[in-house]
Amino acid sequence: MNQLQKRDYFYLISSLPEMVLDQSRAPYSMVDFVEKLEEALEPKDFAQVRLLLLPHDNRNLLRLLKNDTEGWEPLGQYSDSEMKALLQAEEGLPPYMHRFAHAYQEEQPLQEGQSWRNQLTELYYEYALQQSRGFLHDWLEFERDLRNVLAAWNIRRYELNDEGQLIGKGEVVKTLQQSRARDFGLGSEFSYLNKLINDLERDELSVREKAIDRVKWNYIDNQLVFYYFTIEVVLGYFLQLRMLQRWLSLDAPAGQERVRAFISEMEQKIELT
Repeated sequence: MNQLQKRDYFYLISSLPEMVLDQSRAPYSMVDFVEKLEEALEPKDFAQVRLLLLPHDNRNLLRLLKNDTEGWEPLGQYSDSEMKALLQAEEGLPPYMHRFAHAYQEEQPLQEGQSWRNQLTELYYEYALQQSRGFLHDWLEFERDLRNVLAAWNIRRYELNDEGQLIGKGEVVKTLQQSRARDFGLGSEFSYLNKLINDLERDELSVREKAIDRVKWNYIDNQLVFYYFTIEVVLGYFLQLRMLQRWLSLDAPAGQERVRAFISEMEQKIELT
């Protein structure tokens, strides 16, 4: 389907306030925005939003399997009771979730040497890439590659074991595993990489984290230059709003404890999330 055949969302998109990553307030909460999109979008287009919500469901699934539903993510598409019932019925969730849950419960890893979280993440990307095309498909590939770059940088920086840390297969993963170059030999393929590595070498964690989100934010802006009132613009806005909300939750005075916990986690973290 070409761009001219796509459904236009003129009134929805023209009503969306402009955003920058450093602004002090978000125009919507994510929960409210998702509800707005469910009302405004055609079902086939909202299905693409659902693909972007699945990482929240993934984290909730891990909570449920660990019998710890504290901190259940409200952006997940299932309540804890709904997810539990669907798991027991062995249907109703995306197929990869049932496959993962069965492996977890049987203590039979799908990938030896890979954490359960990374196994679920890999299954998610396989599924979402099969279900998507165009902008969304390109975003998912970009996001997966960026996650792998960051994992490879952490492995190198902190001299960590690299087994099971990279998601998926292919030339990018192979290059990240084998290259000793500062840019992993990918600087010409990923134009953001050299500047990002400079930022990652900064001492301030918040600077490093903001640099990562700027790479994502700029990628979305660049990809959407020639789109105007189509679903691609809506998906880009969703992704940027989610990034903005994350930063605002960390910057809020009431969230200082979360900031400290976030910093502590990131300093030790090597797994992809």
